[in-house]
Amino acid sequence: MIGRVVRGWRAHGLLAYLFGPGSHHEHENPHVVAAWDGCPQLHQPHELASGRFDVRTLAAALTAPAVAAGVPQQPPAVYDGQDRPQGPVWHCSVRAAPEDRELSDVEWAEIVADVLHRTGIASRDDPGGCRWVAVRHAADHVHLAAVLVRQDTLRRVHPRRDYHRVREACMAAEAAYGLRPTSPADRTAPRNATRGEQEKAARQGREPSREQLRRIVRLAAARANGSEEFLQLLAADAGVKVRARRSAVGGLLGYAVAVRGDRARPDSPPGEDGLVWFGGRQLAADLSAVRLVERWASAPYPQAVTDRHTAWNAAAAAVERARTAMAEGEDPAGIAHATGDMLLVLGHVVDPRRYPAPADAAIAFERAARHPGRGQPARWSRTAADLRTTAWQLARVRTDRGTHAAAVLGLALVLGALVAELAVWRAQRHQLAASAAADRAAQALAGYTAQLAEQYRRQPAPTAARPESASQTAALARTPHLRRMTPGSHSTKPQPAHRASHRR
Repeated sequence: MIGRVVRGWRAHGLLAYLFGPGSHHEHENPHVVAAWDGCPQLHQPHELASGRFDVRTLAAALTAPAVAAGVPQQPPAVYDGQDRPQGPVWHCSVRAAPEDRELSDVEWAEIVADVLHRTGIASRDDPGGCRWVAVRHAADHVHLAAVLVRQDTLRRVHPRRDYHRVREACMAAEAAYGLRPTSPADRTAPRNATRGEQEKAARQGREPSREQLRRIVRLAAARANGSEEFLQLLAADAGVKVRARRSAVGGLLGYAVAVRGDRARPDSPPGEDGLVWFGGRQLAADLSAVRLVERWASAPYPQAVTDRHTAWNAAAAAVERARTAMAEGEDPAGIAHATGDMLLVLGHVVDPRRYPAPADAAIAFERAARHPGRGQPARWSRTAADLRTTAWQLARVRTDRGTHAAAVLGLALVLGALVAELAVWRAQRHQLAASAAADRAAQALAGYTAQLAEQYRRQPAPTAARPESASQTAALARTPHLRRMTPGSHSTKPQPAHRASHRR
């Protein structure tokens, strides 16, 4: 069961939508299942001859305390790109999973009452709470509309952490009614672009600045091994402006980024002051300056690598060691976060136009790399640190026609296996969204390895073969149709596809 919370201003418009036909005429039999006074049948709107419902009486009753308190019912004017202030109308939709049984109106009313009680909008023992109404127009979900003004004191109500309270109510309903269980909120989800940012980007025909900057900063953070290199990578991007705040001894205390040309107002003065700036914490929990400094300090400084084959082989060996550590239960959270960096670097060093799959896998895996609560682990094991160090080494080389396909394929194979094992680990911890994200990344890597395997099959055998790493040989051995084409071919027995630790 999933809940979604939205704030607005016009209660009449919301009710008109809930009792209307819907965007695609999907609304069926809209009716009130619960209300603030316990008499839902008294608030059912009258159906007109045209088939529509007259919601004016219900809207007037719902907003009466707000009108008496003088709370505005219309949003104030805002400049282009600015966030609109939150209105007094609280809208929450609660939806069951497609495979769940159909709940009755009484059951939905009990779920709605629990949501309101947990959020503090209308507690069960508080008759002077906010006015609200629950509307059902489909079998699998219900809508809750409330006006955040108390009936007794006419004071505004500001629910604190209402999304998390709704998440708790949904999980309680899953347990009480035998519904499909979902993952708890880990409080690491990145902030989505606001409505103003989305509308502005749509008018200009581009990606919202927040999402664009999040992608650029995350890649720079994975490639860099310190604040200086991180800021240099951002400054080298022609489409990004960056500014940093440092301590007296030169340490990074904070930073902000902006898209060049993205101005807060059309009449903003020229220069950096008129741009829309985002701090690292506004992009993602693990992209704040504090978290980045922790990440860079988690692994030793990489040694200089001049041979690209050495970097690829070292990365594959580190991933293989991480798989071994996973089988032994060693620091899976740290390995998951470092794996996210390795995927980002892999998507960077290969040609993204020719091989978009690694970058797609990195984007998909981002959800699986997060650590609940703070975005990333507080400590990393030696294995996770080695994985990050070899990712930094790999970030300093690029593939070209001189890079043997076996080196790239060896890393892609073991990395795909590690991602698949992380998906199993997330599923065992009932982190279903993270597990699904890792599965999508594993599928993207599987497509990439198939493409590389075809390239490797067509590659002529070199006259003087370069010795392969042990991890390459083991990875290629798990691909039977590639064993006979290994440079300097030799007989290798296939390894088992699944580890015993994951047998059921």
